[in-house]
Amino acid sequence: MKLNDKNLESFLQKAEEDPQIMEIMKGIMYWCQAAGEAGITLNEIAAVGTAGFHISQDDSMKALLEYIIKMKSMGIKPVDN
Repeated sequence: MKLNDKNLESFLQKAEEDPQIMEIMKGIMYWCQAAGEAGITLNEIAAVGTAGFHISQDDSMKALLEYIIKMKSMGIKPVDN
């Protein structure tokens, strides 16, 4: 499959070789499509994807995100000073 995008072609090749990566790719495609249909811009989608990638590379950022999510689920919000 020639898509004239070497990054997409590389991802597709990895997905064809690894069923877990194929599932990841399907999820990314599904949620990006849903975001686009909901009015999220490509730049906004790319920013979230980039942030997610950087979080995956940094355990302290991952821990901070998990902490923020936990606090939000408990109804605790930041205080404006």
